Amino acid sequence: MSILVFGGDGFLGWPLTMKLARRFPDEQIVIVDNLTRRNLVDKVGGHSVTPILKLEDRIHAFKKAFGHTADITWINLDVTSPEVDYVVKTYKPRIAFNLAQVGSAPFSMQGPDESIFTVTNNETGNLRILWAIRQHAPECHIVKSGSFGTYAKCGVDIPEGYYFPEFNGKKATIPAPFPKQSDDIYHITKINDTNFVSMACRKWGLRVTDVMQSTVFGVQTDETKVSPDLLTRFDHDEFFGTVVNRFIAQTVIRQPMTIYGTGWQRTGLMALNDALNSLVHVASEQIPLGRHRVINNVTEKSYCIREVAAKIQDYASKLGYAGEISLGTFDPRTEDDQEKMIYNIITDYVSSRISPTDIDQVIQETIDTVVKYENRVIPALLTPKFDWQCKHA
Repeated sequence: MSILVFGGDGFLGWPLTMKLARRFPDEQIVIVDNLTRRNLVDKVGGHSVTPILKLEDRIHAFKKAFGHTADITWINLDVTSPEVDYVVKTYKPRIAFNLAQVGSAPFSMQGPDESIFTVTNNETGNLRILWAIRQHAPECHIVKSGSFGTYAKCGVDIPEGYYFPEFNGKKATIPAPFPKQSDDIYHITKINDTNFVSMACRKWGLRVTDVMQSTVFGVQTDETKVSPDLLTRFDHDEFFGTVVNRFIAQTVIRQPMTIYGTGWQRTGLMALNDALNSLVHVASEQIPLGRHRVINNVTEKSYCIREVAAKIQDYASKLGYAGEISLGTFDPRTEDDQEKMIYNIITDYVSSRISPTDIDQVIQETIDTVVKYENRVIPALLTPKFDWQCKHA
């Protein structure tokens, strides 16, 4: 029995690998990763604020902390390579996680090389995995990392993937995919990934759980708290650092939190440990062959960016940090919402399996962690410079 984790060295991939190894001690966990995330962050001049070990040393540190019998293997392989076929044929996994994504909207919009690299990695990698599973492990459960950011936000409640649309007085008799829309190339690749996966389920009989992942925040999990050698990465540059990461890094080095646009834009959030526990639940279940299951992996459904900044400001002030907030200084995405959009998000899967960690607790432990490594924050990375938009006179 084996579990493949494509992208097992990444922000989500590494802590997921540890949870899987603990949850399924009798199964071999195979990381397939060519260190793309590390290399891309280096390319844009950044690094992880939390010091992270080389992958082989991470694996050793995990075995030292939790038992040397843990069976974790690393294969240094590009997910777009034809050798993906050989890996699946060799290990015949019961479950395969596809987290091997270039997961940055601004990076994908930086220029032609970056956009083509993003498309090639995400879509070719997805297809390599689908074809290999079809040919060598057709009963394998594929868990694909999607993005909650692909849904069209038009004020309508957002279902888990499929719904019964109604138009001109007629209601659909079979479910249709909820509309999706993107203003960047990365999220377009995620829309396309879902289309490929849906076809593979309908026509090839594969089983796939498509995880519409919201913005993950936090840096600690049950496993990383055991040893600093097990920490996952905390990026803070404008390309790979999430909004929460950037706000926390700015606060710790006493820079104002720079809010893009008006700050009314709404975002879904999920604590790192909660997101991973949800994925482990997925790995513990089986779904019928031919089913394309979609889950919205989000617990904090209602926050706008202003409210997230205020949460960080509140705890930071108790530690003696000003936690200043700067509005309207830069708007690379043209996020000019004039009020907070109100809609409901259906999260039946997560709500029935996860008890959400309190957002205040996660913000506090993340700030406490970053304070320890304050000297690793690069101030110049926190001032946004790259504008996505082509401005017309």
